[in-house]
Amino acid sequence: MRHVQRLHQTIRTQGLVSGQVQVDDDEGSLLVNHHPTGAAQQPSRDALDSNQTGIVTSRTRPPRGRPKKSLQVTQRLTEAVARPSTSIQGLPMPFELNLSAFQAPICVTFLVQNFLGHLDTGRKSLLPAWDVDNVSGTARYSINALALAFYGKAHHQQNIIQQGAECYGKALRKLAHDLEDRNAMWSSDVLLSSILLARYELVASTGSEEWIKHAGGVERLFQARGPRRHQSLEERHIFEAARPIIAIKAITDCKRTFLDQEAWLTLPWAQDPGQKSFMNQLIDIFCIIPGLLEDSKSLHSNTSFIWDFTTPTSPSTGAPARQDPRLVDLRQRTQECYIKLQTWKEAWDRSHPSAVQSVKISYFPRSDLKFPEDIFSYAITFPNFLRANEYQLYNTVVFFLSTLMLYVPPVSPDELQVFPVSELLSQRWEAAYNICRAVPYDLFEKHGGSGAYLLLFPLLTNLRLFGEASDEGKWIKQVLESIANKWGLEGERKYMAI
Repeated sequence: MRHVQRLHQTIRTQGLVSGQVQVDDDEGSLLVNHHPTGAAQQPSRDALDSNQTGIVTSRTRPPRGRPKKSLQVTQRLTEAVARPSTSIQGLPMPFELNLSAFQAPICVTFLVQNFLGHLDTGRKSLLPAWDVDNVSGTARYSINALALAFYGKAHHQQNIIQQGAECYGKALRKLAHDLEDRNAMWSSDVLLSSILLARYELVASTGSEEWIKHAGGVERLFQARGPRRHQSLEERHIFEAARPIIAIKAITDCKRTFLDQEAWLTLPWAQDPGQKSFMNQLIDIFCIIPGLLEDSKSLHSNTSFIWDFTTPTSPSTGAPARQDPRLVDLRQRTQECYIKLQTWKEAWDRSHPSAVQSVKISYFPRSDLKFPEDIFSYAITFPNFLRANEYQLYNTVVFFLSTLMLYVPPVSPDELQVFPVSELLSQRWEAAYNICRAVPYDLFEKHGGSGAYLLLFPLLTNLRLFGEASDEGKWIKQVLESIANKWGLEGERKYMAI
């Protein structure tokens, strides 16, 4: 671009000597690049003329009293600039400018600002220690694949989506090659690529099978590295970003993940335990849920018990009887997790006493998405996006733990007084409603696609609870369709496996 600027300066200072006519700035001449049409358009008094090289000249009628000759000189100079073979004062002319050269950087910028601008674990960005402009190898292919797909989906540009798919294929081949290299397979470059490609699956038009398959690859990759390999600042941040992906995939499978092991809950932060944020402490609890679901599923004949909401006939409503020791152990572990969650919430409330505020929907800018205030009574706002993210995940964890508590028989009669069924039921429904009340804030335009992305899993758990035919369910479906149309994030096709 500096070359072009010098060229224009040369035109202004030297190229006018022969004509001895000064062209003023207010003549209205403007060069606009576009793809060549292949044929010159006839000169006219329209605002835009196009010559054979594809350079568009934007013109305005000369002011009265100004000689029209100056306009003709401007047009001749513009045509001279457009001819690639032309040189002025010995200065070679550039080839035709093409915006395709800037396409990838534009898409990456759009991606970072609208999709990776908020790290799930409360750390700046998914690329906190990375210079996006300088990453190379597998990470570069992966960033470009996700950026092109996300930009293309958000702007309904099928050709850019296709370019993203081609770049995705290259990234997969490069990742497979790196995983066969003993040195490359342990690099941060490979870690970052695995997460970016997992997010690509949420953007691309693929079903849940592909997302689950790729998320499983992320899980195996991190597990193979072991917990001690994620203690550097850069690798720990990437590990923190991977944990929600691994945990959600494990929940869809109802199978425990290695992330619930004590070593994985402590060693990555061993060198700096004070850096474990509220979000990461909450994700610790979230990572335990898949194992509880797996054990509970193995002890219930109804494999879909977690979505069976006929609570009045649940085991918790009757008197405790002699039980399988495995049930007793499961109940105790579920209680410990439940108590840990309540302790977390108390500490969070003390640290952020005004983090959750009830407001009328009129508090938010007008939106095409109609918030059913008659159903949810009020909306919720937060001081910042991180607090909203923590609150949404908290309510999602409440949903799963309260459901597990309802369906795993109590160990003793006293438990029914400590954890009464009515209170657990109330907490589950209130958590579901709070997730919906925070939707207007999460979908704030300034949050870009980040808020939409973080809403997908909580809303889909709610959809199963409310049911698609309910008023709440119909509204949630509208929200999900809006997210898919605006940002191309088709979470329903990924997470409905749960």
